[in-house]
Amino acid sequence: MTRNASEIFDDLKALANELEDLAATGRITMSTDSWNKDYPDTKPAVAQALASLQVAINATCWMETLPETEPTGTKPGQRG
Repeated sequence: MTRNASEIFDDLKALANELEDLAATGRITMSTDSWNKDYPDTKPAVAQALASLQVAINATCWMETLPETEPTGTKPGQRG
């Protein structure tokens, strides 16, 4: 079953809120292994993740979902 754009919008807002809550309670830490070269510090990493989520929230705010199409039994471009 395909979800609606409004459901994805709501999920993105919920994810941003969850991430903010985790950060506010100090429950996020960054990996200290040699692979993590981009985000060694938590605050900038959380800020970047929240900013990215906000971009997605802003974009999906304006999305609407069209109803699913009914199959016609013909190939695309072929008249039924």
